[in-house]
Amino acid sequence: MKKPVWRLIKDGSGDGRLNMAIDRAILTASERGQAPATLRLYGWDRPTLSIGYSQNKLKDIDNRQCELRNISIVRRFTGGRALLHQHEFTYSLVASIPHPGFPGNLGGAFCAVSKAVILSLEKAGVIKPEMVGKEKRIPGRGQKRSPACFSTSNHWEISVKGKKLAGSAQRRLSRAFLQHGSILLDKDPELAHSLLRYFSDSAKEQELRNLTSNTLTLNEVLPVNLEWGELAQCFEDGFRETFSVSWKPGPLSSLEMELVEKYLQESE
Repeated sequence: MKKPVWRLIKDGSGDGRLNMAIDRAILTASERGQAPATLRLYGWDRPTLSIGYSQNKLKDIDNRQCELRNISIVRRFTGGRALLHQHEFTYSLVASIPHPGFPGNLGGAFCAVSKAVILSLEKAGVIKPEMVGKEKRIPGRGQKRSPACFSTSNHWEISVKGKKLAGSAQRRLSRAFLQHGSILLDKDPELAHSLLRYFSDSAKEQELRNLTSNTLTLNEVLPVNLEWGELAQCFEDGFRETFSVSWKPGPLSSLEMELVEKYLQESE
């Protein structure tokens, strides 16, 4: 039986606004039935703080600190909370709804993609990465809501030894969905938390402790640091095996490029 062919895009490190515009453009094109299922792998060329689609920027973000530290701010079109993109590997997957490779609901699609991420991490040498379920909660949950993404772990995200390694978010339209996620390569918790607002100094100190003690980076769990290309190959192989597909490397279409320009202008 012939395997389905999905598009593979390896973009390397790029500008934060451009990264979000490209992800959104692929999702929009897929919603219109004009884009194949696409796995995109990328990074960030400078420290960038992304905030969730409906997150309150004035309430949660210390804009003055971002300006002083030359940290750009971008708004994701997925949910979740603020995340400092600095030392990380990022993936995004876009597919149509319905799609034979994914269950029709949010939880089922999340679970399917997380299984591919787990296999990819295992190929990279990570021992026993596991999906967070309702019965497995990272310490820190249940406290007052934090503005930081990696301070807690949601269902279907990835942990190692009870500590969060990969965070993810999903956006579903009527005929397509996108899931993107971040795998921490290294971390700077003090910088990340200096960019956020908390309701008290004690809460900020507690969240800093949570982030330090409840998260892991890939460099902490592997004996040797991987190059970006090596990790990208692990994800290429992991997703291919999970979904039994063939890859066709390809650029953005003319429609997607037009949408990228449109979304970049809207984000100025």
